[in-house]
Amino acid sequence: MAESERESIKEQISMFDEKMISAQRAARRENWREFKKFFEEDRMRLLEPLDLFGNTAIHIATHSNSPNLLKELLEMLPRQERWRAMRMGNCVNNTLLHEIIFCTMVEMAGVVFKLEKELQQEEPYEPLVEVRNDSGESPLFRAAKLGKLKMLKYMAKHVVGDIRSHFVRFDRCSILHACILGQFFDVAIWLLKLDGNLAQHKDMDGLTCLQLLANMPLVFRSQTPSIGAVKNLMYYLLPDEGYEIDDDYDEKGEEEEESVVFRQKTDLESGPLDEAKQPEFNGIGHIWQKKKQHKLAECLAELLVQKDFSWQISFHSNFQPLIVLPILSSKLDRIKEIQLMKEKRQLVEIAHSRISKPLLKESISEASHFKNYTPLLMAAGSGIIEIVEKIIDMNPEAISHVSQDEHNVLHMAVKHRQLKIFNLIKRNSAFKSLIHRITGEGRTLLHQVARMEFYKEQRLPGVAFQLQDELRWYERVRRIVPPHYLMHCDKDGLTAKDVLEMEHQDMHKEAKSWIKETAQSCSTVAVLVATVVFAAAYTIPGGSQNGTPVFFGSRVFLFFTITDVVALVSSLASVVMFLSILTSPFELWDFYKSLPRKLSLGFALLFFSLVCTMLAFSATVLLTIRLDNKEWTSILFYCAGFLLVAIFAWMQFPLYKTLQKLVRRLCNGVKQLVPTTLINCFKRHKRY
Repeated sequence: MAESERESIKEQISMFDEKMISAQRAARRENWREFKKFFEEDRMRLLEPLDLFGNTAIHIATHSNSPNLLKELLEMLPRQERWRAMRMGNCVNNTLLHEIIFCTMVEMAGVVFKLEKELQQEEPYEPLVEVRNDSGESPLFRAAKLGKLKMLKYMAKHVVGDIRSHFVRFDRCSILHACILGQFFDVAIWLLKLDGNLAQHKDMDGLTCLQLLANMPLVFRSQTPSIGAVKNLMYYLLPDEGYEIDDDYDEKGEEEEESVVFRQKTDLESGPLDEAKQPEFNGIGHIWQKKKQHKLAECLAELLVQKDFSWQISFHSNFQPLIVLPILSSKLDRIKEIQLMKEKRQLVEIAHSRISKPLLKESISEASHFKNYTPLLMAAGSGIIEIVEKIIDMNPEAISHVSQDEHNVLHMAVKHRQLKIFNLIKRNSAFKSLIHRITGEGRTLLHQVARMEFYKEQRLPGVAFQLQDELRWYERVRRIVPPHYLMHCDKDGLTAKDVLEMEHQDMHKEAKSWIKETAQSCSTVAVLVATVVFAAAYTIPGGSQNGTPVFFGSRVFLFFTITDVVALVSSLASVVMFLSILTSPFELWDFYKSLPRKLSLGFALLFFSLVCTMLAFSATVLLTIRLDNKEWTSILFYCAGFLLVAIFAWMQFPLYKTLQKLVRRLCNGVKQLVPTTLINCFKRHKRY
């Protein structure tokens, strides 16, 4: 192949020549002085694309955060081409102002506005701040979407017309929706105080900003995953106040470049500004940022709740539904009927999806439109106690709101297993009126808690404890509903008990196998420990003389004897507990109290026997090598003996937490039982 042909192929393939590639290298190295030299010789190349996104050299110059460099590059061009360079867009039609929002110095935008003002005197053009990209975003919208609060406020002063024209893009997404989706709550608060009507705006899915926020549980403290005891302590020691933002907005456009910042002199864009108050460690700084996010989310929620009146539209049925009783049949026939009904419903859904997919999509969209829950119900389902509390405190009657499918706030809390919301509503005086609600599908509160449609796995040590948690939820709701609701059937002809057995059938099978395997493994370990401890009882440290132990009078020997006996007794007791589990019938309601309690107690006894075994081992070592009078050596051997126990305890910590809850419940039961018993005894004594 000839050299000329190779060169022609290279020119066809390469998008950039050597000079542009050199300019790219200079920009990557942030050598802006060298970058500028490349375009001093051929200034018109400033208008050519310099990267794959269609950005010109002037777009790239915004990354330098240097107002002088940007000004010098723009002044290199003739006045006719200067305006073209500022309006030129990249592959998505982002102009120079769209790219400048990433700069931390507002003077970068000031250079553009100053040059624009000079050019406007010669020939009027559309202001750069009004130009939109392919998504319909103005520079103001893009600055808010990316959380650039300082730049947003600076650009807002240069808007000539109505600033509200920048608040919605082509897909009907508002600027406030974009801020909430990006979790830039300081920007959202500033915008909401600027224009309160943004709270009522709905996006293309028909969601308001409060509904959007109600579907973001992780930005609130009540739904944040556990961060550990130490971090929790740091979180609570940090100040609870002072995270509000300054909402002053100068409509006259005075030349103040001070941004809307936290009162601690920080913002989400430029980070901490007050070095004296900045946390010294990254861990504390991360927790501080998290707490600021929680506080700002609460502040934003409070502002949005003040503008929300969706709870006033409530759908109450004109008549109280009657209780539908099940058809009398044997239990076996009833189970078969349930399974056939379930299979039939699944076949109908599959047939509909195969035959008419367009019609199915339309029906789904209509259903989602008519069953669009209010922020109160959404927050209750998400477990955001901050929003639910604020709505009920500001509007007490909002707790009686009913959706179009006859769901109230209690139904949502129960269906999504939100215990905090459930307890909050339980303390309200309207609680008794909420428990009688039956949905449009004929489901009571018991039907809602029996279904696993919205079930989420809890952080529990095993499937048996997860099933126990589900049964506790069912029992918790059963105590509050009217007794005759236990026999009520939904639209499928199923009582709540039928739904519970059918929905939890797979979990029940998994719990059976899990608890059997765990009991067998633990019983094997318990028998092994009992064997070792039993053998240690006959192998007396130091031997014996005429049947009397050599170290009979030693306190360490007494300690060895006691720990050895306790280890033997506790290990045998744990064996009995695990054997009682293996011989249980494993019915569904056995997992409510009996089986988890036996497993927790058996595991606690096994752990206690291991602790006593290690203590007996340490005492044996001390007796054998005779270090009774050397305290530091004794401490060293005790620490060595406890090392394995500590590792074992740390690995099995979740089970200890369940045991701790069990002990707490027993203590509460005793506290309630003892006063009652004493009062009864006193009454009997008074009679006589």
